[in-house]
Amino acid sequence: MLAPKGATIMIIPLSIASIATVLTAISIPGHADEDHNKRAGVAQNVTVTILSSNLANGNSVGEWGLSALVQADGACVLFDAGRHPETVIHNAEVLGADLSCITDLVLSHHHFDHTTGVLPILEALGNHSSIERVHVARGFFRPRRVPSRSGTEEANQMIQERQSLENAGLEVIIHDGPSEILQGVWITGPVPRPHSEENYPVQVRIKESGTWVADWVPESQGLTIVTEEGHIVLLGCGHSGVVNMLTHVQSAISDRPIQALMGGLHLFNATDQTLGWTTDRLREIGVKHLMAGHCTGIEPLFRLRTGLNLTRQTAVVGAVGSQFVLGEGIRATAIAM
Repeated sequence: MLAPKGATIMIIPLSIASIATVLTAISIPGHADEDHNKRAGVAQNVTVTILSSNLANGNSVGEWGLSALVQADGACVLFDAGRHPETVIHNAEVLGADLSCITDLVLSHHHFDHTTGVLPILEALGNHSSIERVHVARGFFRPRRVPSRSGTEEANQMIQERQSLENAGLEVIIHDGPSEILQGVWITGPVPRPHSEENYPVQVRIKESGTWVADWVPESQGLTIVTEEGHIVLLGCGHSGVVNMLTHVQSAISDRPIQALMGGLHLFNATDQTLGWTTDRLREIGVKHLMAGHCTGIEPLFRLRTGLNLTRQTAVVGAVGSQFVLGEGIRATAIAM
């Protein structure tokens, strides 16, 4: 508005600090208040449902594999895709889980018991598929070798399947470090390994500096949902080590506590010494809920339950159909209770 004719206009000098105060007080797009900043990148409503694991009941099917549907504030992510072509599709139908909401697929590592279901899931969804992106960590597509009767064979089937994923219109994203793929949903990328948690198949080889050595699965990554209550962490096989994983999550993504630890911890063939060390480290880190399955092993899970002072309500086998619900805790299936 223009000043009336003849009016005196007073110009009040303002310091830079005063101007900054005024600008801060008014609403400027892109500038949020402190409370909003605290909520940014934090998921509010989270449910994780196991779609593939070794233990199942009812009409669901178990297998040596892993897959989980992550639902966070209306967004959907599929973490791994199981071992057999139809397992995830069948179990999703039995459980009433809608796969058409999935926009992002996260693959923990290249092993077939976590990746075989990818293309069949895309085919089954057809025009109903919302999947746009596949997230893997650096090293996922590196060649592997395994001894065979004819000499050696390529052991990484995902090298060939990458083209099929891209032909289906999916963007294949290779991550070098932690990345927030949806609000509050992070992938870890390759995990630093200060602790020697070696749990990978030594018969498979990978080339390092011109020499074929035991495949240490350098791309092994996890997923975490950051919430006000803490991290909900998913591991595929944990080939980078569960202690290394949780240490990385808290140091590189957020220092919030570990609200839930889920997936495969690859302890089924661990020695008593390894189990004892792992339990001690997890107790130091602090784990409030444990819903581990797949390659964790039944006995190691119960050893962890006892050592972490958890209960039948807070530590169960992550069977097909079991869920972790933020604010509620574990919904165990009948076979796992």
